[in-house]
Amino acid sequence: PTAPVALADPANESLGGVSLGDPAARAIAVLGEPTEKSEVQEWAATGDRISEWTWAQGASFQMAEVDGAFVVHGMSLRAPSTLATSRGIGIGATFEQVDAAYKEFRGKGAEEGEPEQWDLENGITVGSVYGGTMFSFESGKVSTIFIGAAAE
Repeated sequence: PTAPVALADPANESLGGVSLGDPAARAIAVLGEPTEKSEVQEWAATGDRISEWTWAQGASFQMAEVDGAFVVHGMSLRAPSTLATSRGIGIGATFEQVDAAYKEFRGKGAEEGEPEQWDLENGITVGSVYGGTMFSFESGKVSTIFIGAAAE
């Protein structure tokens, strides 16, 4: 038997079947060609070379350039995206649905001293802001989903 997937590790989460570290071809296979690609910029804090790719259907991925090829480094969704996480949570899901789908990760994966984020006002962070899955809410419904590192 295989061990259960530890979703507090963002590398084990997906949006529409696309995961962190996947090659650009995987993202394009799921979403089609991006409508926009930014110039590659080096992130001072990490040295990563990142291009922001956006799609009309509400997806925006940070793509890291590694040895001349791009891999998925961070992913975010907003309306009108219909993509969902590996546990079926998408834009428009309720707080209760997110809480039920991810409740076993509450209080796990956060860095020492990092406050837990698990409420409607501050959103839900599965894992850590240094690497996790973050759900933001507006009017009680998921408005954005981000997978990756929101802090350096």
